[in-house]
Amino acid sequence: MKIFSLGLAMACVVGCSSSGSTNDGGTDAPSDVAADSGLSGATACADEANAVCALRDSCSPNYDNEVVYGSTATCVSRVTQSCTNALALSGTGATPTSTEACAKAYPDEACSDFFDDNPVSACVPQVGTLQNGATCGASGQCASTYCAVTSTTVCGTCQPLPVTGAACQVEADCGRDLACATPTVAQGDGGIPAPKCAAFVALNGACLTGYQPCQAGLSCVGDDEATMKQGTCQTSGTTVGAACDGSRKTMPSCYADMGLTCIPTAKGSAVGTCQKTTLAAANAPCGDIGSQPITGFAVCEAGGECVKTSSTATTGTCVAPAADGAACDNDPTKGPPCLSPAKCVVTGTGTAGTCTFPNAVACN
Repeated sequence: MKIFSLGLAMACVVGCSSSGSTNDGGTDAPSDVAADSGLSGATACADEANAVCALRDSCSPNYDNEVVYGSTATCVSRVTQSCTNALALSGTGATPTSTEACAKAYPDEACSDFFDDNPVSACVPQVGTLQNGATCGASGQCASTYCAVTSTTVCGTCQPLPVTGAACQVEADCGRDLACATPTVAQGDGGIPAPKCAAFVALNGACLTGYQPCQAGLSCVGDDEATMKQGTCQTSGTTVGAACDGSRKTMPSCYADMGLTCIPTAKGSAVGTCQKTTLAAANAPCGDIGSQPITGFAVCEAGGECVKTSSTATTGTCVAPAADGAACDNDPTKGPPCLSPAKCVVTGTGTAGTCTFPNAVACN
């Protein structure tokens, strides 16, 4: 299940890269960035945050904002801070005017493009002045329009914009409009192939899970990764009660980004109907609900993480995200996670770290 921005990537805001400061009033970026044509950075960022969070809610009503942030209001608050700080980064090509133009363009973006990180032209990162190899915190600082940042750091380096076939670990490693296709089945003696950036496949196109992923809202039906048999991208179920196949062997599954899960109707079968995904609070059970067949599926709300005892477990317990500046752990069997766009930054070895809301000064 893909949840846009979870752990993932937050919305494309001022350079399509996480950047910002603490949300408790402590910030190294001025609250009112130098005006551009009479427009303040604070105003433009608030407008963009409201636009992107409204688009997220319209594309995934009462679900995605609740999963990632807990509420639309929290989405607006954190995206605004991230945007404001990004405008203060050295070398950025972003301005209050370009930010406002992006805000006005968001309502025209298709939901599938939004979830696949394919921004409308007005929201593509501006060209910055930093050359490849320079330290950056947002893609708008880079001449290449791409700042490569790992999942456990808040600062990275300017790099060439990723292309199809580039190595990746997470979606953010592929820049924009490319998926990090991740094989799950070994191929001969070579083991499981490494993940690579891949173009999204459109409706009715040939697809293969782990190699040629479908666009958001589509299911790859009839493919088989073990034999490398291709399937066809078909429209996922978008309404409660729609017929579905969780295995995607006979028909599409459900549109997960809209908060729908395919719940089987009989033991031993993956065929069933699309039902609303349950939002679970901290300390509540998550993952599969019931068994043989399951009667529901729950995901953690408000940036929480479903912590399971092992990688094969199908149920777990929701752990709330740690506050900015508090201890966290990137190990999914431990937690806690951090609330987007903060990352669990590891300073030494291991998986434990500190929730760090990206800071403008740290990347300058």
